[in-house]
Amino acid sequence: MGYWVGVQSTPPAVLPYPTWKTLILRSCDFLGILSRITSCYQFARLRAPTSFTRRAVEAYIDGSGAAGCPFSFRSITSNSLDSFVIISTTFTMGAETILSHTEHIPAWGDLTLTLKGELAPATITPKLPDEISGPLAWNPSTFESDADYTITLDDREIKEVRSALSHFNELDLSGSEVSTTTFPLPTLGPKLRQAAEDVHNGKGFVVVRGIRDMQPGEFSPEDKIIIFLGISSYIAGARGRQDENGNMLSHIRNAKLSKTPQSQRPTRYSSRASTFHTDTFCDILALQSRSNAMEGGATLVSSTWTVYNKLQKEHPDLCELLARPIWPFDSRGSFFPCSTRPLLYHHDGKVMMNFAREPLLGLEDVKRKAGLPVLSQGQKNALEIVERLATEGQISINTEPGDLLFINNHGVLHSREEFTDAVENPRYLVRMWLKNEELAWDLPEDLQYGNSRIYDRDNGLGERWNLADTPRIEFAVAERLTS
Repeated sequence: MGYWVGVQSTPPAVLPYPTWKTLILRSCDFLGILSRITSCYQFARLRAPTSFTRRAVEAYIDGSGAAGCPFSFRSITSNSLDSFVIISTTFTMGAETILSHTEHIPAWGDLTLTLKGELAPATITPKLPDEISGPLAWNPSTFESDADYTITLDDREIKEVRSALSHFNELDLSGSEVSTTTFPLPTLGPKLRQAAEDVHNGKGFVVVRGIRDMQPGEFSPEDKIIIFLGISSYIAGARGRQDENGNMLSHIRNAKLSKTPQSQRPTRYSSRASTFHTDTFCDILALQSRSNAMEGGATLVSSTWTVYNKLQKEHPDLCELLARPIWPFDSRGSFFPCSTRPLLYHHDGKVMMNFAREPLLGLEDVKRKAGLPVLSQGQKNALEIVERLATEGQISINTEPGDLLFINNHGVLHSREEFTDAVENPRYLVRMWLKNEELAWDLPEDLQYGNSRIYDRDNGLGERWNLADTPRIEFAVAERLTS
C-alpha cells in the first residue's frame, strides 16, 4: 500500500514491548503523522508531491514533551531508513531540517517527529501515454440506442431465472452460497459470461433487463437478493464488504425520516445529484433497481478513457497533476484509512481513475478532518475540468424496476441526477461490490490495500447480509463524505 518505512531497531529499555523489532512509520495523511498512535509501532506513512534522493537523512522521535509516552528521545540513522516520500509541501530541499511535526497525544502529551538531512528533488510522476484506444474509449455517439449496452431477457430466459430461483431455494443453502452451480442458467449463462468480458475488456458496463415483476409482493426480500446474486455470479462471483461492519449490501434510497439536511448526508441516503466519481476501491459496481423516482434519478456513466484522452489533448498538464500522489483523501470510517495518492493511474496498459470529490473537498456543511491538507486552487480546477469532460461524454441510463447494472469501477465514472420521489414506492436501488477473479484488472499498489479490504476473506471483518433496508435517521461524520 504505497510507501512504507520499516525501521529496524532495538527497543529502548523503557518500552513494555520486549519483542518489538520493527517500527512501522505509517500514516494516512499529514494530519496523521502521529495522530493515530495507539501503541508504539504505529506512526506515519510519509508521502509527497515530489520524491527525493536521500542523502544522510535522519529521523528523530522526541518524546520528552510527552510525560506518559512509553519511550524517550531517540534517533534513527539514515542506514535504518528505506525509501519514503513526504506529504508536507513546506519542506525545503537541501535544508538541514526537512520536516518537523508535533502531535499532541492526550494520553501522553506532545510528541515530535523530525527529519533532518539533505534532499534532492526528483520526479515520480509516471510516463503517461498521449492517447489510449480501445472499446472503453467511447462517447455517446458510439451507441445508437440503449440496446447496444442492454441484454433484454426473452420469455425463455426469464423462465430460466425463475427456475434457478426455485432450484436454489430447494437446496436449503444460505444466500452467500449462490453461485453459477447453485443458480444454473444453461441458456442465459453464456450470454452473461460474454457480458462479463465486455464489462472488463469492452465498453465497461452492461444492463441486464427483463426480470419485470420486481414489485412489492411478487418476491420476498430474500428472493430478490438471490436473483441479484444468481445473475451477478456469472458477471463476477466474488462479493465484497462495503464497510467495517461487513455489510455486503447497500440499500440506496432517500432517508425520508431523517431530519439531517440533504447537504450533510451520504449521497446514497439523499435525493441530491452526485458528481462523477468511483466507488472507493471496488472492481465492479453492481446495482439492482427496485423502483424509480417520480422525476429524475437516472444513473449517468462516462468513460474514464475518453475523459483522459480529452485531458491529454486539451489540458496535458492536468494529467500529470492528477497522476501525482498529492491528493489527500479523508477516511471512510475505520474501513479504509486516510490516504494521499494519485487520482489517475496508467498501469498494465490501462488508464484508471479512482476518486470522489467529497473525501477531497468535504461538503458545504461537513468538513474534513482537521489537519488534512487543503487542495490548491489548481487541484480544485482540475476536478472541475474532469467533471465537465465527464458530463460532456455521459450516457443516461434510465433503469426499470428489476434491471441490473454492472459498471467497471476502474474504467467508468458514474453519477446520478437529482430526483423527486413519489409518496409511495420511492427510488430504491441495492448495491453490491463484485470481483471476477479471472478477469479483474491488475491494480497499482496504491489501490491494492483498499481492494483487499473489500474482497479478502481472511481480514477478520466477516460478512453481514443485510437483506432488508433499515431506515436511517442519523449519520456518522465519517460516512457523510461517502457515496
